[in-house]
Amino acid sequence: MNRINLEPTKFVNQRTGITTFGFRMYDDNTQTYSNTWDSIPEDDMEVLSKLMESYDLEVLSMLDFLLESSGGLYIGDVWYEWDEIKHLWESEKA
Repeated sequence: MNRINLEPTKFVNQRTGITTFGFRMYDDNTQTYSNTWDSIPEDDMEVLSKLMESYDLEVLSMLDFLLESSGGLYIGDVWYEWDEIKHLWESEKA
């Protein structure tokens, strides 16, 4: 089974010390990241909602797989079953 992992991430440039926020996302087939967020939401569902606004092709591909498979994903070290996250897709349709 393909496992999707989403890691809210604080990026720190080791030379300049500049800090940015975003995510790293990966599964068995691909990986991507973004450091363009202003902050990281505290709530995992808000993190996933923010990610769903992405235009990154790898993110969209992984989210499409998630939708098609009715699977789950890790956000940090917490596993979320489809039943716990499907409401985000249902609210997108409304």
